[in-house]
Amino acid sequence: MGKLNMGILGGFSGTVGTVIGICKKNGDDIIIAKSKKKRTSNTEGQVNQRTKFGLVTGFMQPLNPVVKYGCRMVAGNTMTPYNYACKNALDKALTGVAPDIELDYSKVLISDGQLSQPTGATAQLVEDVVNFKWNDNSDSSSGIATDKAVMVVYNVDNYEVSYSIGKVTRDSGSGSLPIPNSAVGDYLLFYIFFQSANDQFHVSTSQYLGTAAVTA
Repeated sequence: MGKLNMGILGGFSGTVGTVIGICKKNGDDIIIAKSKKKRTSNTEGQVNQRTKFGLVTGFMQPLNPVVKYGCRMVAGNTMTPYNYACKNALDKALTGVAPDIELDYSKVLISDGQLSQPTGATAQLVEDVVNFKWNDNSDSSSGIATDKAVMVVYNVDNYEVSYSIGKVTRDSGSGSLPIPNSAVGDYLLFYIFFQSANDQFHVSTSQYLGTAAVTA
């Protein structure tokens, strides 16, 4: 609490609201602003949560051009497709305990939907091209022959992504994609899903097809 030294028009000492009154040795009265206390958020739980959030958002951001189609329908009007994909990864794709938290790439979804997945899907790195293959199951599923394949190759070492949307169809059974900018030793992840021929936001849930290291 502040103390008036010479009445209401005089100087004061102590704290009043957001200011501090000081009487110096030479008799001068000065007023300074009260400093704000810094709020810190360094509890173990908060650090752990920030680590998880940073890991997931850093991974998902380069995939946003694909996720905006793959998660549009399930995101609805309550959140963006990107936020939906991040929330799903935070809930289901993290392993370990801080500070050793890792992302399980096989549990990350870049699309989420009710369209039938292809069967027998694989991806193989051959030099600087990834060859995708799958079985055409359009005669025994909710998909049709002209559904569009969405193929993704993701370099997780430099966050570069290569993808193809709508260039090949379910009945073609295969497609190829050049790898993104990469260096020897970088790791590539492979994903695939399908878009309905009649609605680009009606999709199959994405499938993780493994990883490979760049060797040349």
